[in-house]
Amino acid sequence: MTKKRSYKQRSHRPKHFGSAVTTLVLVVAVFSLWPENGHQLGKNSNKFQNQQQEILNQKKDVTRPSTTAATNADLLKIQWNGTLDGDIVHINQNQATFSAQELNEKFPAKAGDKLHPVDGLSLSPLDAFGRSQQANFIASKTSMDAVTKRPARIPDSVRPSGWYINDHFNGSTWTGGYHQNPKVSLGGTKQALWNKSHIVGYQFFGMATMVTENMTTGTRVENAYPGQLVPEDDIRYALKLHPNLTIRGQVTPIYSGNERVPRGVHYMAKSVENNGQALNFNYWVFNVQPGIQINYQTGAATIA
Repeated sequence: MTKKRSYKQRSHRPKHFGSAVTTLVLVVAVFSLWPENGHQLGKNSNKFQNQQQEILNQKKDVTRPSTTAATNADLLKIQWNGTLDGDIVHINQNQATFSAQELNEKFPAKAGDKLHPVDGLSLSPLDAFGRSQQANFIASKTSMDAVTKRPARIPDSVRPSGWYINDHFNGSTWTGGYHQNPKVSLGGTKQALWNKSHIVGYQFFGMATMVTENMTTGTRVENAYPGQLVPEDDIRYALKLHPNLTIRGQVTPIYSGNERVPRGVHYMAKSVENNGQALNFNYWVFNVQPGIQINYQTGAATIA
């Protein structure tokens, strides 16, 4: 299994999302154009690409925090600035740090192995504390075209660490405890604070991603906006504009000590065939929520 490496600094910097309000509008606009099941667009593909490029051209750069980090411990030291745009931090000039060998890994499927369920997806087993770990993947237009409609809800059997309070990990699954999920204000509506947050997004490999090993207990901000939705859409946009490319991705939940809920996720991605010219990013995504104090040891949350 590939593990996260030390970082190198480089100079190229890709385009990013707009301001919080602008981005949310644009995401809604793009999703209104995106086919529900991700299948090919046929004769409408050129029209879709033109519409999408127009949307991308309208996006304004966000001034996101940036820093350097050489280890997971360095990532844990980064302080959230309390803003939505500050939920994502650019690491080491926003450049992925895959070696040439790592960039060209394929991750073939292994029959009957839920950690390698389909070509291009490699998950890690839960650690000794029952926590999900790093995932590696190769996203492509082909893999996305094969994705079927997502179920209305994630099964109860898919249960990441921290989802229940006072539960117990028996070596393979979490049992007992109780679930606490207060409503929080976001985007003018009340939404559940906690999400079962995909490590690798459903849109890339479909049902193969619906397992505990690919989930964390993430806040609504971390899971959707402006959290992992940003890198996921960065990848999706790149593949729609460059359908012959593949995107190498790596997502690593980072925990402090033996805490059950991750402090954030480290998300890197880079286009393979042109060595990052189409897409190249290195994000730290905080697992936070404005106005909420989180007990990362238990998953309990209180209004600040």
